[in-house]
Amino acid sequence: MESPEDNNNNVRQPLLDTPAKKAADEVERLSIDDMLQRYCGEFGQWQMKHFVLTCLAWALEAFHTMVMIFADQEPNWRCVGSDCPVGSSYCDMDPGSWEWTEGKGSSTVSEWGLVCGEKYKIGLVQALFFAGCMIVVLRPSLTLKPFLRSLRKF
Repeated sequence: MESPEDNNNNVRQPLLDTPAKKAADEVERLSIDDMLQRYCGEFGQWQMKHFVLTCLAWALEAFHTMVMIFADQEPNWRCVGSDCPVGSSYCDMDPGSWEWTEGKGSSTVSEWGLVCGEKYKIGLVQALFFAGCMIVVLRPSLTLKPFLRSLRKF
């Protein structure tokens, strides 16, 4: 318990609590919506521009992902000669004894010959693409700054 002498020695302590001090001592509880509206403002033109550009970037990445899925499909094939073993794979056959049913340019697999021992290249390209996307998301300064610096030189 404080003695009256301790109170007399503290000359900076007010005798009465002011209403402003009482309001400051109370914790104001804000919801997330109230806090965003108070400190960030309403949803305006700048926020809409930022939202549209962000959605555009994700939409372009989604198109790249979908292209990989459909372009890297393995097309159907057929035997050219009469001596075609039933139930065999084209990897077991000679290269001239089979052909792609939809032509050589129907997918990246048929165009570049990514069959049998070369199939790993399909997954490698997809993994490198998504690794690049991850690097851009985690460290945009690694990709954006050098790109913008190169544009200033022109």
